[in-house]
Amino acid sequence: MRSKSTLVFAILLFITVVQAKVLDITELGAKPDGEISKALKDAWDEACAATEPSKLVIPKGRFCLNVIEFKGPCKAPIEVTIDGNLIGPEDPVVIPKGVQWITFSYVTGLTLSGSGTVDGVGAAMAWAINDPKTTVKKGSQLQYNLSFNFVKDSVITGITSKDSKNFHVNLMTCTNVTFDDFHTIAPAESPNTDGIHIGWSKNITIKNSVMETGDDCVSIGDGCEDLHIEGVKCGPGHGISVGSLGRNTGEKPVKGVYVKNCSFTETENGIRIKTWPDSQPGEVSDMYFEDLTMDKVNNPIIIEQEYCPHVECKKENPSKVKVHNVFIKNIKGTSNTPEVVKLRCSKANNGCENVHISDINLTYEGKLGPAIQECHNVKPVYDGELDPPGCEAA
Repeated sequence: MRSKSTLVFAILLFITVVQAKVLDITELGAKPDGEISKALKDAWDEACAATEPSKLVIPKGRFCLNVIEFKGPCKAPIEVTIDGNLIGPEDPVVIPKGVQWITFSYVTGLTLSGSGTVDGVGAAMAWAINDPKTTVKKGSQLQYNLSFNFVKDSVITGITSKDSKNFHVNLMTCTNVTFDDFHTIAPAESPNTDGIHIGWSKNITIKNSVMETGDDCVSIGDGCEDLHIEGVKCGPGHGISVGSLGRNTGEKPVKGVYVKNCSFTETENGIRIKTWPDSQPGEVSDMYFEDLTMDKVNNPIIIEQEYCPHVECKKENPSKVKVHNVFIKNIKGTSNTPEVVKLRCSKANNGCENVHISDINLTYEGKLGPAIQECHNVKPVYDGELDPPGCEAA
């Protein structure tokens, strides 16, 4: 639950932004169909230096944007309103290596709002070269549409992210950030277009949003704590995924993930926890998945501790990422495979510990046999009505 201080901050932020000075980029030299990086940077610099709240406006229309970093710290809250369509460069090499397309860094009290779209035009060139077995020409990395680094006490609402070259959104080391009524759009075949990726961040909320992607709708990296996902519609995409974890040294635990009242339509997975075999030590704990609906999902519920895409792994060596305190409740709908629950846990750390499953109603109507729950190196605690039955009773 949100603290009273967070609620008070949101109310004060709303009041101050209503009274804010307005900076319209078209009044600072930006023209429709023109490149607006300079006008946008000038507007941000003025807003960031102001001691009173400011509102930076990108009005309706089509604007080209090569690259922008909204960098703080700033002296007062700022609202950035995007009502127009921002079009990124087709060639990823236009953006310098290691730089993202639209970045917010070291900002506190940000509101990013509007009815507009940020369009990364990934289909033009980027997706064709976004393959794990290839490299981007000239060594350039493919860019995220929106990056948030060291952002605090902020809200992103109303806008749409379209056809990102890589992830739509990347959060790193952020605190108390809310996505509300946020939309990502990319076709199912678009590679690595995760909706929102979160790492090393605390107290993040994603609610009332639609994620249409070619990869995870929400991907949860190491160091995430107190993540709330509610009212999200996922599909197409690969579901809501914790991990992958354990591949790199120094990874921080993932603790406190709450996924509730979400729906998954024709996705690769529903809810998923994935760790690498032969891994570094790690921890996943306090996972709560509740009141979820699956519609023609390949893997509605899956814990996979031998995750190994595209590369060779030493699967004979178990994952050392400890998975414990997982609560799965009131999951219903249809599966494209008979194994509607797959708990493929590691031989290390006594497998997955303290996994609770209650009130499951997942059906499979194909020709591969009845719906089942599959369990390896785990003894779930069952409760409520179970269809299909738990592993011990199957």
